[in-house]
Amino acid sequence: MKDITMIKYFSIVQALCRSALATPNDAVLHQIKRLQDSFEKDGLNKEAKSLEGILSSSQASTEMSPSKMQKSFIVTTGEEITKKTAIPVDKETSTPLAEIFFPESLPEEEPLFDKNIELAIQLVIDEWNKFDQLIEVDANPASSCLIYGAPGTGKTHLAMWIAKQIGLPVVLARLEGLMSSYLGTTSRNIGNLFAFANRYNCVLLLDEFDAIAKLRNDPQEVGEVKRVVNTLLQSLDSRRGKGFTIGITNHESLLDPAIWRRFDIQVEIPKPNPEVMIHLLKKFVSPLEFDDNEIKFLAWCLEGSSGADAQMLAKWLKRSIVLNKDNNFIDMMKQFSLLNSGRVETTKRNVMLHNDDQFINMLLNDKMYSFKQKDIASLFGMRASTLSKQLSKHKDTEKI
Repeated sequence: MKDITMIKYFSIVQALCRSALATPNDAVLHQIKRLQDSFEKDGLNKEAKSLEGILSSSQASTEMSPSKMQKSFIVTTGEEITKKTAIPVDKETSTPLAEIFFPESLPEEEPLFDKNIELAIQLVIDEWNKFDQLIEVDANPASSCLIYGAPGTGKTHLAMWIAKQIGLPVVLARLEGLMSSYLGTTSRNIGNLFAFANRYNCVLLLDEFDAIAKLRNDPQEVGEVKRVVNTLLQSLDSRRGKGFTIGITNHESLLDPAIWRRFDIQVEIPKPNPEVMIHLLKKFVSPLEFDDNEIKFLAWCLEGSSGADAQMLAKWLKRSIVLNKDNNFIDMMKQFSLLNSGRVETTKRNVMLHNDDQFINMLLNDKMYSFKQKDIASLFGMRASTLSKQLSKHKDTEKI
């Protein structure tokens, strides 16, 4: 129970540590180091590593002298965006080309990914937090990052969180929204958007980045495609030394190779592995309480699904429990699999819905999650001895 509670509230712990380190002193550093050691001692290595990163970033910032801070890229390169700043619009429709998100409205909570992804993302953030030190050794930080992967894996949340860590507002533009049926207007919109982003201190976030590929499928739009691609290439080049650009796509294979190569960093966000899925489910089901065995079963049901699917399941469970508190746990998941066929793997769904004996055997034989008979008996609301007898009877029937 201790581990569950720690993980449940860890995002709050992170936020408190970052707030305390805004004006660090020896006492604050000592207490956060103690907290890190405690997490490590309890086997919560991921959480301990996160606190270690927070401490390292704070120490690096503290070591920067005032004169260097005056030269910071973030402070001096462009103008500051305010709530009164005029956003560029499509001249044909007067539709805004972007939305502005200020740092205070960006997500505080670090996205949940496996350790390799988290370490890679931290390196990107460290580059921008140590911009001046990199400039001194003639090593400019990466100016662009492409984040790609299946839908619902947290790509946009990650991009927003990166901007939060860098401390810059986000200029969010969906490439689909820049497209126009008027000849030349799409290229003009892209040019105006980048001119705006280059003028101000910001992270330019380009969502639905593969939308340009839709033009390529129309043989009558060959000339327009060339114009748009060339404008996008020139615009991406214009951002070097002026700001950080993040592109997001669910279909990276549709991107023009020349555009793909323009991104200094390319990060694939995979669907959650079992460990990450379990952490996500514990977070999303709150304030409902499920034991570790039930959470593991929920993760088993969603194997191969996305973080968005985990959030959808959590909301469904909350509604189901409110509507009928006496619902059996397994019956609830059978109902979920019936009503969410795209979120539960086909073979699992068919067995869950049609044959309890096969369902139980499937769980017992699953090597990834290693369910024990007592765990399964608890899920099905029966004694372990009753389950054992049922399995024996099933084996005898199969022999006949």
